[in-house]
Amino acid sequence: MGRKTTAHPGVCFVEHKTRKFRGKPDRNFFIRYRNKITGKRHEESLGWSREGMNVQKAAGIRAELLSNIRAGRHPQSIQEKRQMDADRTEAEKKALAELDRLNITLDTVAQEYLAGLKESTRKANTSRYNNHIKPIFGETPLRDIHPLALERFKRELFKKGLAPKTVHHTLTVVRTIFKKAVAWDYYNGTIPTSKVDFPEFNNKRLRFLTHDEADQLLKALAERSPQTHDQALIALQCGLRSGEIRAMKWQDLDFKNGIITLPVTKAGESQQAFMTDEVKDVLLDRIPEKVNPTDFVFPGKDGGMQFKISDTFKRTVFDLGFNEGLETSDSRNRVVFHTLRHTFCSWLAMQGTPLFTIQQLARHKTLSMTERYSHLLPDHKIDAVRAMAEVFDQERKQGHSTKIQNL
Repeated sequence: MGRKTTAHPGVCFVEHKTRKFRGKPDRNFFIRYRNKITGKRHEESLGWSREGMNVQKAAGIRAELLSNIRAGRHPQSIQEKRQMDADRTEAEKKALAELDRLNITLDTVAQEYLAGLKESTRKANTSRYNNHIKPIFGETPLRDIHPLALERFKRELFKKGLAPKTVHHTLTVVRTIFKKAVAWDYYNGTIPTSKVDFPEFNNKRLRFLTHDEADQLLKALAERSPQTHDQALIALQCGLRSGEIRAMKWQDLDFKNGIITLPVTKAGESQQAFMTDEVKDVLLDRIPEKVNPTDFVFPGKDGGMQFKISDTFKRTVFDLGFNEGLETSDSRNRVVFHTLRHTFCSWLAMQGTPLFTIQQLARHKTLSMTERYSHLLPDHKIDAVRAMAEVFDQERKQGHSTKIQNL
């Protein structure tokens, strides 16, 4: 395929042997030119007729390159022109992507965030988002959500009669969505919730069971639901949380040493709890004939992890009258399943267990979480002061007696 010249200087072409374009052989156009600055000669392919190239376009491109060379502009070759075109296209793509990122709405990030939550937390956070956040900010770009808007949002939540705890959790969902947006490169500004005062609330549970109440509860549960009874006993005597009990698998139980391994804890670490003899007995009684180490000790209906503790617990507490008159009062005084873990810690404190030991047994992340039980500790301080005074008094009397004998 020899090159054929055209009426335009420096423009030539070759014809394809077989391929046709509009009834004529398809042509591949070339341009030839010399860079007078460098003295280098160029011959470059521009493309085929079927791709839109023709002799006039080829001549125009050659003239543009020669003009750029004389003026010291760029591009000065087809290769450089193609690279500049590619760079321009990439820059345009990045600009469009940045525009999309700047316009991304809260709802777009929220849906990705909620979809990735564990089942145990997805329901509550989805409810907070759909009921309170989405109607106000769902279609708003993240960059347009400012601290003042969130302060007004907070006031509206209070006007709707929501409790400080609920408002706090709702703002926490907004904050988490923004944090996810930063982590996923959707947002690079200041997280607006950092300039919003979150409502303070006290969620430290006050109520714990007496020994008699605990005995009544366990007996009533044993008659209604052996599984709920066993779960309550473990919470009461081992201090386990609801989620830890429901997540327990047979491979986590060391009956020889009386240890329960907790692979997933609130602190995010693998930790241990200790079985009492009674807990060990009820767990041994639950072992099925064919046990799979990875099976849940308290499986749900489908064999997977139980979604929540049975409502039998709540109904039993109601029937026993433990929450009578507390339906509209401070929720910290109501008996719920977590009350059993709180009772575990309270009983340890009342028998004089050091706070540091309670912290380890309860697997609290910080000692400050355990200090809520300090008021239940026996008053060793006054006993220590009295004991010191008694020793001093005895020594003083003994010294006075010795003086008399020496007279």
